[in-house]
Order: sequence, then C-alpha cells, then structure tokens
Amino acid sequence: MKMRIAALVVPWIGLGLISSAIADEPSPAYLSLGYGHHEQDDRFFGDDRFETGELIGKLGGRVNNWFGVEMRAGTTINKNEDDLRGLPGVKGEYAIEYFYGLYAKLGWANRTAFTPYLLGGYTEGKEKLDTDLGEEDQKFYDSSYGAGVDMDVNERVGLNVEYMFYYDKGNVTLKGPAASVYWKF
Repeated sequence: MKMRIAALVVPWIGLGLISSAIADEPSPAYLSLGYGHHEQDDRFFGDDRFETGELIGKLGGRVNNWFGVEMRAGTTINKNEDDLRGLPGVKGEYAIEYFYGLYAKLGWANRTAFTPYLLGGYTEGKEKLDTDLGEEDQKFYDSSYGAGVDMDVNERVGLNVEYMFYYDKGNVTLKGPAASVYWKF
C-alpha cells in the first residue's frame, strides 16, 4: 500500500512544481511540522473518550490556486495511560505507532494572508495497546476529511490550524484539532 500511495503522490506534487515553473511563479510545494490533539472513542479504559497527542509531518504542493495534494505521516508523542476496563489494577498505555495518508486539498484563493480549505483523502495506520499482560496492535484505514486555514506569515513561512476526522468506523473515531508551521520551498 505504501508503494501505491507514493506512486500517486510523487506525480501530483511533480505536476504542481512543473506548473509553477511554466507559470514563472514561486514553487507551491511545502513542508510542515505540527501537533494534533486527537480524541478517540474509548474501547479500552472505561471512559467515553480519551485523548492523545500526535506529531504530524506534511509534504504537499499546489497544482493551481484552488487545488493541491498533500501527504502526511504522524506518530503519538503524548500517550494515554490508565487502568483497563474490567481489569482493576491492570495498567494500559495506548499510542498510535504510525499513520500516513494522501489527501486532496481544495482551497479558497483570496487576497488575504488567510486561505481556508477543505481536505479529503485516505489514511492508514497502526495503533498499539501496551499492558501489564502483554502488547496488542491493530492496523486501521479509512477515508478521511477535514477543514482548516493556512495563514502566511511571510512569503515562505506560515501557520496552519485544522480539524481532521482521520478514522470513523463502527463505534471508533479518531478526530481532533491540529496546529502546525509550514515552509514553502
């Protein structure tokens, strides 16, 4: 699956770079690093929900002023630890080992420093529950969507805030806000 995603992303980002060279504009490609504060439906600890914090890296490019593509990857840096449901005294620690995805980005081009956008695509990942009794991991995948706004600080650097729904199957969701810094190159 990783090869399929790479086979889709590289040509899209390349198309954005080529179109900017032809149009004699600055490159529309960007790198981003941020933090997501994600909430999940609890199926391990006995509460309704729990939260984790993920480090998220993004690589993207614009094809034109309205449309772009983005790939991102992340991992948990702020794990959730608590007693397991139905097992008093048994501790568990939950983390997303990794997630990655490919997304199409539809932005509203305007004359301000703020660019609101909608994002949709596909995410895969692997979650892990580490307990006193052993370790359990499981892969997940789903279509993903979200909305956010980019704010250019200057010609090369900007800030981003968004709200993403990465995973929503059955009674399990992974969603939440994120903030990042991006650099255009």
